[in-house]
Amino acid sequence: MFDITTLSAAETSTVELLGGDDAPLYDDKGKPLSITVYGPGTKVYQRAQARQQNQLMDKIKKRGKMDQSAEDKLTEQAEFLAACTVSFNGFAYPPAQGTEGSEHFRKAYADPSIGFIATQVAAHINDWGNFTKSSAKS
Repeated sequence: MFDITTLSAAETSTVELLGGDDAPLYDDKGKPLSITVYGPGTKVYQRAQARQQNQLMDKIKKRGKMDQSAEDKLTEQAEFLAACTVSFNGFAYPPAQGTEGSEHFRKAYADPSIGFIATQVAAHINDWGNFTKSSAKS
């Protein structure tokens, strides 16, 4: 009998970043800039998704309808992506004093001037194909 678990998804995958012009991004030494994220098959991702859904349900209960501003959507997406981020590779986001880890990632994803990064990470993280063991870069 075939063991289906041999097809299980990798826990993480690395997104090689593109600029707003779709050109690959490199550091000052010519190495690609990337972000490593947890995938949909992990408990980290599932907890972040559950938290996001619970926040949405709480808002619906309070307001009685699904009414969300663009700013709220950006904040929720930044929180979700930050919770699923393992590392920024080859770059740093200018940190506020004392900001590290998830909060540091959240601030980067919420920055509209580099919004193309959050867009790429969101697309990558929601595609199971990026976490197949043959295609995941970990």
